[in-house]
Amino acid sequence: METSGQNNEQSKSFTFFGEPIIKTRCQRNAMISAISGGIICGLITFLFTSNPRFSTRMGVVSYGVIGITGACYCAYDEIKLKSEAREFRKAMYNTNMKLRNNDRN
Repeated sequence: METSGQNNEQSKSFTFFGEPIIKTRCQRNAMISAISGGIICGLITFLFTSNPRFSTRMGVVSYGVIGITGACYCAYDEIKLKSEAREFRKAMYNTNMKLRNNDRN
């Protein structure tokens, strides 16, 4: 019984207005990279400036920049992949139709 409950909880993800926030593995990796990049940038800035306010701001700004950049790249890559899959399906359909027409003649 416990395994089915655990699988059910794992299959649910965070949603925003009914849409899952993280749809693909790429978006998950972008979020992880943004969080770790923000923390690292904030720590490095603090080591050089010893100013906690400025280093916190730099960490948040770098988190935002890395997160938006990663999400945009992920969205572009996903759109490109879907387009290539659509073209491949179209080519397969055309090839299949040509083979059927040749078999009839």
